Amino acid sequence: MRIAFTSCMTAFHFPVQTIWDEIAAADPTVLVLLGDSAYYDADGSSMAAVKAMSAFEFATHAMARLGSQVAIANFQSLVARPALSTYAIWDDHDFMFNGACGAEIARQPDLSPLIAPSRAVFNAFRTALAARLAPGSFPSTPPGFDRRTPAPGYVNVALAEDVLLHLTDGRSFKAKGGRRALLGKAQTDAIEAACAAADPKTVHLVASGIVYDARNGETWLDCEAEYNWMQQLAAKHRVLILSGDIHDNNLATYRLAGGRNLFEATASGAAIATAVTVGAVQRNWGLLQIDADNVDIAIFKSGSTQYQGRIARAPWQ
Repeated sequence: MRIAFTSCMTAFHFPVQTIWDEIAAADPTVLVLLGDSAYYDADGSSMAAVKAMSAFEFATHAMARLGSQVAIANFQSLVARPALSTYAIWDDHDFMFNGACGAEIARQPDLSPLIAPSRAVFNAFRTALAARLAPGSFPSTPPGFDRRTPAPGYVNVALAEDVLLHLTDGRSFKAKGGRRALLGKAQTDAIEAACAAADPKTVHLVASGIVYDARNGETWLDCEAEYNWMQQLAAKHRVLILSGDIHDNNLATYRLAGGRNLFEATASGAAIATAVTVGAVQRNWGLLQIDADNVDIAIFKSGSTQYQGRIARAPWQ
């Protein structure tokens, strides 16, 4: 099984995206998009402009940004492959704006009306990906929305009998300050239950919009309780976090008590510059090759292999 993963792209500024040809050449069976599949608050728009939009204006704006990505020809060609399944989670820029936290926005009367259209547009994007971007699968006008429109939420997908992909929602329930949260208890409980129900030999791939541990930017460290929870989960199960967000790559091992490790593979910057529109152009993605004995990881930067690693499945080391 070959699983490609990447994040962070803006078709508005980068309408030519050769990364999809590189990924296609690797012939993956799964593609995971780890957030920021569009930038609502950049490229001719700003955070202030987004905040000033009405719900329908925001829905129209978000549709146009994700629609531009859907229209990229070689992205369409890759996602349309019959043997490929594509899954996506969202992060701040394809939720609302930089650093946006859903739990906090829900308490703000001037911003909370944007939550429902944001959910509706991203759900439409997910539906179109599941339909392999068949003609008409991504609507040309904003889908209907109201306060009952569901968040993307947590979903798990059995990629194989012993490989489980956990698609997390790191925006809808995120809060800072005294109410710190990333996924929220309902979501962590659901992940725990899915792991407990799986075969003990299962590899658990946790798709995260932000990195687990870093010195700056948004990380799991912003919520100490969930940071520690992830280590406790990984002490019991074989966990590999797939993360994005940082417009760079990384491969990390976190040593845990008891001999098992928590691993993280970060691939961020499919079609973007270091600072979105300024700086070096990024062309970053990763590939997992999973067999009965090992998980092989390769992470690519600008057409060259930047990181490589192998996890032995039995000891998870």
